[in-house]
Amino acid sequence: MATFYVLPPRHLVGQRFGDLLISLFPGTRFNREDWPELAEILTRSIQGQGAYIVYREELDDDLSVRDALLRDFGAALDDDIIEVRFGPGLAQFIHECWANESLRKAA
Repeated sequence: MATFYVLPPRHLVGQRFGDLLISLFPGTRFNREDWPELAEILTRSIQGQGAYIVYREELDDDLSVRDALLRDFGAALDDDIIEVRFGPGLAQFIHECWANESLRKAA
């Protein structure tokens, strides 16, 4: 069973990560051009742990998140899908877990 994380658009993730780094390391700066690379750094870190990262802009808008992952990204019915959205604060996030097929059968 795999875990898929669906994140906001790449540039927004990079911007949020850059803002977090700036708050940790005063005097540092990240420009708009740096944001995609910052997002990719996060992606490589998480994928190195066996999870999959999918950015919102990569999903087909005509399908549900689950259906798009099944069709376009090789997700299986029993994979975990966690959609991450930004909360109001710098380090606040909202996680929406999509029920996988094995959870539905158990219910």
